[in-house]
Amino acid sequence: MAQQEISCGLDYITAPDLQACLSEALHANYAFIVSPIIHPRFRRPILPSGGTVGGFTRSDMILSPQDWNSRIVGKLSEYLDPDAPSPIVRQRHEDSLNEELSYCRGLGLPAVMLSLHSKYTNNLARTLHTYFETSHHPTLIWASVPMLCHKTLKANIDIDNENDDAWNEPWHWWTKFHERMGWDKRIGVVIEMSADLPSQDILKRWLGEPIRAIIVPTSLFHNNRKGYPVLSRAHQQVVLSMVEHDAQVIVSGARRSNIEYYLQYLYRVWKRRPYIGDDPMLSYAKGWEDYLQTPLQPLADNLDTHTYNVFEKDPVKYDQYQKAIAQALTDIHKKRKGEGIDDHQSDSCIIEAKKCEVGQGDNTVKENERPITVMVLGAGRGPLVRATLNAADITNSKVKVIAVEKNPCAVVVLAAQVREVWRDRDVIVIPGDMRQVNFSPKADIIVSELLGSWGDNELSPECLDGAAGLLKSGGISIPREYSSYVAPISSPRLWAAARAASPGNSAQIEKNLETLWVVYMQNKHDIAETKCVFTFDHPAKGMKNYEGQDLTDYRGLPMTDNRRCTTLTWEVEQDNVMHGFGGYFDCLLYGKEMISIVPSTHSPGMISWFPIFIPIKTPLRVMKGDKIKAIFWRCVSARRVWYEWIVEVGVHTTPLHNPNGRSSEMLL
Repeated sequence: MAQQEISCGLDYITAPDLQACLSEALHANYAFIVSPIIHPRFRRPILPSGGTVGGFTRSDMILSPQDWNSRIVGKLSEYLDPDAPSPIVRQRHEDSLNEELSYCRGLGLPAVMLSLHSKYTNNLARTLHTYFETSHHPTLIWASVPMLCHKTLKANIDIDNENDDAWNEPWHWWTKFHERMGWDKRIGVVIEMSADLPSQDILKRWLGEPIRAIIVPTSLFHNNRKGYPVLSRAHQQVVLSMVEHDAQVIVSGARRSNIEYYLQYLYRVWKRRPYIGDDPMLSYAKGWEDYLQTPLQPLADNLDTHTYNVFEKDPVKYDQYQKAIAQALTDIHKKRKGEGIDDHQSDSCIIEAKKCEVGQGDNTVKENERPITVMVLGAGRGPLVRATLNAADITNSKVKVIAVEKNPCAVVVLAAQVREVWRDRDVIVIPGDMRQVNFSPKADIIVSELLGSWGDNELSPECLDGAAGLLKSGGISIPREYSSYVAPISSPRLWAAARAASPGNSAQIEKNLETLWVVYMQNKHDIAETKCVFTFDHPAKGMKNYEGQDLTDYRGLPMTDNRRCTTLTWEVEQDNVMHGFGGYFDCLLYGKEMISIVPSTHSPGMISWFPIFIPIKTPLRVMKGDKIKAIFWRCVSARRVWYEWIVEVGVHTTPLHNPNGRSSEMLL
């Protein structure tokens, strides 16, 4: 949750004395008020030139500039319809709209609220584009829509369709208006809550939109036994879910109780929500919601101390690694003693040592006493070394730990820990790239944490394949397998943020929309379920030639092919707008020990990875029953790795994204 406290405003249908209204609201602890720019019943004479005769509203000197700039949300006249069928009415309303917008610009208001009445908003969007082009003040536009379209509901009263059209209509008004505004991040939606509530699917779809505020009419409150206004549990939950997505609350309507009581009640409801500290991920991600970051490239770049410090704070990940290492050590002991291994471990690449390594006769005893060699690849500052030593203590195993690390700063830390912390343990530090290190004896187990937010996007396959010569034949790799996943999502906020991530010309904007972004996604809606894209196993199986013979490189290591191509399809269950994909991964470490950031199987409390946002250049409107088809490629060359993707919905197809890695790539 991005905000500490709930922010509430008070809506005035009319404000004869604006100063008194603001003082009343602030005295009751409201943060702002919503007030009409002009009197709701005032109609201005319009000259043919588009100008007006005389003043049309109050002077701005009745409030201080600070009040105008931070405590007033201006409400445009609700009757204005610049897309009216009548040309005369349309022109008059457009002139009046421009006049009110111009006055709002002069006041320096933080936000201006207007009402959407239908799906016809071309002229309104054109007018607002002109306003943005000519305005240097960062004013936000709040588009107000009802949660339920009563006109459609009344028209379909005799049709047994569960009133879906009435609930969907306002969403279509908003998304079509937002689309005409180019999904501009300065545009947000304000939803007026109704007495009846829609299905959870419709509510979740609204949560994917950039909600600025939710209007709560006082008519929805009822008095409890003590005479204080309260909401039903269902309405409470809707308000909470909206506020958790950064929406403010606007209390509107007739005063059925003291205005302070509404605010006090909303504060109590907010305070009673589940404590954020109970979820480590929410606590960790606080302040990072919907903030785009470029993925790390630890192979090409050395990580800094701050990054290491953040990753090492994850207790869940290293606990899972420790369990996996302990299980691997146990299985090696069983293998050496000739004991059986559980079925769930029999397919986990258990060691099958060669006779020359195991020995014969009396040497069998020595083999059982020989320390198990565990090689930590990309050891960083040593968290996996600690996990290995802890696992050895738990299983009463004798281990020899070899830490391989290419980052000179991390090597200094590892060397210091060998001298000061692990001086009684058999730990060796080898500086260098794991793909170029040659060490003997070979490892019984190799352990690494080279995964990115989309599994293989930090080049774990290339690193581990290049280090395959460090592992004994039949040795254990931790992790053993990992897969990447995607789900089509709707998120105007993330798409607009990606588009504007690196300001520049159209070519730069195109690059932004062909780049993978790491982000803790809050303001998004899943259009369909999550599906698997690419899977990698370790130790990887080598390629074979046309005669079925294994292919090897100049070092004698198996030649692997990490190129991939996957086609996925989804059926749309609800009208929506697709802005891209959410990307995730899961990983089988060893045995049954897993880590995952896939929403349905997310490892509780694990904070090391945020998901990936994969945008598409042009958002696609999808309707219920449509088929979404996406093709993903993982491309590999001698120096780099990159992804390409394309999406098809019916007759609409996006361009190929990131051809030849022109916008984003991972360097080998």
